[in-house]
Amino acid sequence: MTAKIASMRRYWLGLILIISLGFRIWRLEIPVSYIFDEVYHVPSLRAFSQNNPAAFDVYAQAPEPGTAYDWLHPPLAKLIQAGSVLLFGDNSFGWRFPSAVFGTLAIAAVYYLALAVTKKDKIALLAAALFGLDGLGLTMSRIAMNDIFVTTFILFALAFFYKKNWFWSAVFTGLAISTKHSAILLFPIFLLQGLSLKAFKESPYWYWYFVLIPPLIYLLSFSQFWLQGHTWQQFVDLHKQIYYYQTHLTATHSYQSAAWQWPLLVRPVWFHVQYFQDKIANIYNLGNPLIFWGGLIALIQVKVSPYGFLLLVYLGLWLPFIFSPRIMFLHHYLPALAVLTVILAQGLWETKNKLLITVYLLLVTISFIFFYPINTAIPLPTSWLKYWFWLPSWR
Repeated sequence: MTAKIASMRRYWLGLILIISLGFRIWRLEIPVSYIFDEVYHVPSLRAFSQNNPAAFDVYAQAPEPGTAYDWLHPPLAKLIQAGSVLLFGDNSFGWRFPSAVFGTLAIAAVYYLALAVTKKDKIALLAAALFGLDGLGLTMSRIAMNDIFVTTFILFALAFFYKKNWFWSAVFTGLAISTKHSAILLFPIFLLQGLSLKAFKESPYWYWYFVLIPPLIYLLSFSQFWLQGHTWQQFVDLHKQIYYYQTHLTATHSYQSAAWQWPLLVRPVWFHVQYFQDKIANIYNLGNPLIFWGGLIALIQVKVSPYGFLLLVYLGLWLPFIFSPRIMFLHHYLPALAVLTVILAQGLWETKNKLLITVYLLLVTISFIFFYPINTAIPLPTSWLKYWFWLPSWR
């Protein structure tokens, strides 16, 4: 019976992942032009693929007008994307293919996290399905940025931590920080959870994994930097520039949003538009409203144990952004949203109402399909567009 259950679990998870990958890869190359922050990331990953040291130079000018090198973020995601360019060519599909893969792996990571915490296959499958049906995760899986990569690494780090597999948790933490510095939010989460689990008493040296392994992986992620002949002082100077830029950025953006607005889905981000004679193609980085708003309702149902870990993680990955000194966007909410889908799945399961769960999942699926065209630049009649803007702030 156990083998049969495991087989069915693999079947349904595999089905979710295959369908999700299909939605992420279909028309992935469209548009062939840069989308949003690809104006920074693509010149950088291209430079990485050419072993061009300019990608690490804060004063270097990118060769194309209106673009710049992204030296603000660690190199891991760009190295992965550079490998894709070497494999598929320097084109829009080559830039974005790794994001589609990691966007699918993120769904598997949600499943693994939910299974680790709840110990229930059906909740884990429901959580994976919900995250796979969210538009924010979808859109970030179809753009050459680093957010879907860090989300995937964070989720695996959390799952392994909860299972007290300190080594692999530390490894994925290192991978996450080597992708985006915001992953340092994992450390206070681990400390608080470690104290609550009395991990210091059970395994008094567990924290050394996180003291030693993530910094080592972070340094290794700069291997190209070192092999190009850069010095330790240049490494330090680069990080001084990163810190200064992130703490002194005064720029504004018409689609910026405050962290408190993210759970409410107040302000999506307009990534791309293309006009036709009587149609329009848009890419809005807009989440599935039924998941966003349904997740808020589920939050009040979180139990102290064991699901209090999920609440701690959700708040730990979201609340610190409220104090950010720089402009923020909805996609910074992605790691917290992934955890919220686990909370939502658990909340739905606790109702023990199969009809409610079925109807809700059906409505979420319909909503995903409904918003899919404006998440992915499928041309729509211009006169229809008003039906997708449920809130005035979505325009």
